[in-house]
Amino acid sequence: MDAKPEPAGKRPGAGARRPLDQLFGTEEGKTASKRVRSSVGRQLFEFVLEKPAASHAPILGRLLIVDNDQLSRDILSRNLKREGYAVEMETDGPAALARLGSGKFDLVLWEVTLPTLSGFDLLSRIKKEAALRHIPVVLLSEQAETENVIRCLEAGAEDYLSKPFNPALLKARIRGCMERKALRDQEQRLLATIKVQQERLAAELNEASAYLRSLLPAPFTEPFAIDWRFLPSSELGGDSFGYRWIDDDHFALYLLDVCGHGVGAALLSVAALNVLRSGAMQGTDFRNPEAVLSAINRAFPMEEQNDRYFTLWYGVYQRSTRKIVYGSGGHPPALLVVPGEDTPKRLAARGMMIGGMPGSRYPTQSNEIPPGSRLFLFCDGAYELTRPDGKAYTFDEFAELLGKLPANIPIDLDRLVAQIRLLNDSKPLDDDLSLITIQF
Repeated sequence: MDAKPEPAGKRPGAGARRPLDQLFGTEEGKTASKRVRSSVGRQLFEFVLEKPAASHAPILGRLLIVDNDQLSRDILSRNLKREGYAVEMETDGPAALARLGSGKFDLVLWEVTLPTLSGFDLLSRIKKEAALRHIPVVLLSEQAETENVIRCLEAGAEDYLSKPFNPALLKARIRGCMERKALRDQEQRLLATIKVQQERLAAELNEASAYLRSLLPAPFTEPFAIDWRFLPSSELGGDSFGYRWIDDDHFALYLLDVCGHGVGAALLSVAALNVLRSGAMQGTDFRNPEAVLSAINRAFPMEEQNDRYFTLWYGVYQRSTRKIVYGSGGHPPALLVVPGEDTPKRLAARGMMIGGMPGSRYPTQSNEIPPGSRLFLFCDGAYELTRPDGKAYTFDEFAELLGKLPANIPIDLDRLVAQIRLLNDSKPLDDDLSLITIQF
């Protein structure tokens, strides 16, 4: 039996030819080159034979195609939509830039030789815009446009696609660009989070520094002049100091320096300072430096302070006898400049750092304070400096500097601090600078 001729509507590929005939029936389609018509036909044939994409599938990204070639633009759009991308299209550069500025796109596909705005011009513009510079740009080009493509890639383009598009290569290139974009977005979110945390931490450190400064006593001029300067380093440090009248005849002054920097050092510094300010050590005679140093050493063992210790100089001046009694827990000596003497006296006493060893002893020393004398109490940040020539500044040199200050005029602390900063090559100080001066 002769086979019946197959109906025309059932011939293989007949469903694909109808949209192909419709597409090339347009005026633009009729003028397309044979190579373009062949490539477009093949891709459209493959497109029609594919199963429809699930309408409920998640959108993989939002893309913008900018190409004045309708055939190229339509085929590219259909392929990308089939993959699950949301696609928008423009035919000229200015309109595309306006749309980029008003919407959030994950990727731009741009004709490299677009007359209104070439790929190179586009890249030059979007790289200047903070909101756009991270959007990847994929160039669309003919095979003969290699030189323009290279120029654009050097200007920051992410990738390129040659016309006519290979469907498998198209999918791979776009997927790769989107994955790199996702990683960059994740990196930007992480950097933004880090920035917020850094700003919050800086605000908290400034607040902590302000609180520590609020605990420092006010200067005064009677019955002797006492003043101070405190310059924190770039990090939150552990310097603190204070002074107070214990009674009408005894005046205590002290300066402590916690090892290290940061919040831990500052917290220990504040805790120790509050004990000294309030005299809150039961059974301790705060007129006796040895008793104070021993008691505070017992109160702050370093194994209970996250292995932190501090140094402390503590002295008590008796107004009626013009004598100062002092002790030290590993702190640099204070310097006493007596009228008529060229070399400052070192008010040094032996004693281990505070918290270092239980049962440490802190023997005291004493010294007369002649009228017109000047007492300087400071931390090691005042002299542990690095000169502009790279050499280290020494304690002896700092003592010599203080000894040469004019004796017939009040101490200019601001000028002295400026000299110290200059010795450090005007760079930020590595450690806190605490300096107390008393003019008797």
